[in-house]
Amino acid sequence: MTSTADQDAHPEVTEISDLTEGLLRPERATAVRAHIAECELCADVQTSLEEIRGLLGTLPGPQRMPADIAGRIDAALAAEAVLAATEPDVPRGTPTPVHVPRGTSSAPEGHAAAPTGPGRTGRARRWRRGLIAVASSVAVVGLGVVLYQAGGNGISSSNNDSASSAKKADAAADPIAAQVQRLLRDKAVSPESAKPNSPMLSGPGVSGGDSTKQPPNPAVPTVPECVLKATQRTDPPVAAGPESFRGTDSYLVLLPHPGNSSLVDAFVVGASCTATSPGAVLYRNTYPR
Repeated sequence: MTSTADQDAHPEVTEISDLTEGLLRPERATAVRAHIAECELCADVQTSLEEIRGLLGTLPGPQRMPADIAGRIDAALAAEAVLAATEPDVPRGTPTPVHVPRGTSSAPEGHAAAPTGPGRTGRARRWRRGLIAVASSVAVVGLGVVLYQAGGNGISSSNNDSASSAKKADAAADPIAAQVQRLLRDKAVSPESAKPNSPMLSGPGVSGGDSTKQPPNPAVPTVPECVLKATQRTDPPVAAGPESFRGTDSYLVLLPHPGNSSLVDAFVVGASCTATSPGAVLYRNTYPR
């Protein structure tokens, strides 16, 4: 059975923690270890600290607690000790004041109120508070490490995905951009031959289209009217030409960009359309001239 003197000499939670970490001086470590061997309560505290240390050891990252975090924990414990020191201890042999109504005794006849031990109430309260503070701080530190690493991995993965998507988008747009520049250089469709209702808007070989007279320039490709209708634009094309887009026969039509003459709007329209069924827009984008 633990004596009153042993209970009064309980080592602080920080000392038990330092003993677990091997940070105590040899003579003090021997005294604390001997006390723990005889004190069941302190042995439970040491076991709890070792379990917490084991849990922290399973987390990814550094095995030892960073110095700045350890300093914050020490500062929190020191502040708690200062607050606890301001609480008055009950002197030895002084009974605890109890409010008793007039005419009634505080204890049965012949029995005095049991006095508290020398400072045991305040010491036990400070000791428990220290243990709670250590456990709470360790839990917060562990949770912070996990959230920081999870957040860092998530941000890194998101950045990598964004960069990969941007590269894929550029690679997918390059073939169309090259065709746009080629059409702009060749000027396959002249402004005069691309006016609305011109013979170029419907050509032979298109299902449902009316065959009309070919343009004077045989080098200018014929763009079906159903292809132009798919763009939902009435302005004449800047340039146009047949294009194989992702294995699908289609037409690449360049129209002036509204409000900016230095840009063109590119439309890729499927060639499988009729006069009664406008073509499907497979791709569209804006490019500089």
